[in-house]
Amino acid sequence: MSRCMNTDLEWELQCYGMSKHALDHIVQTQALPGQELMFAMGMLSDAQEILSAEWNPPDSVDAHNANRARQMINCAKAIVFDLMDRKEVA
Repeated sequence: MSRCMNTDLEWELQCYGMSKHALDHIVQTQALPGQELMFAMGMLSDAQEILSAEWNPPDSVDAHNANRARQMINCAKAIVFDLMDRKEVA
């Protein structure tokens, strides 16, 4: 694997918590056709839940939970951007 590809994968892992390919596969296999936007909204709801008081110490957000929520938000944004790109091409 070239250094650039490795750097891209490292960025994806840091950004999404998985490769972009893995995220695309999840969307293709778990989102109903035409419901990808709702799938992304569900991810945003999950991120909100992770940040809630129920999942964290009093008056703070656990660093692991904050990072996971950030990654979920990035995944949702990637899904929305992919949908926008598809509309521009069409």
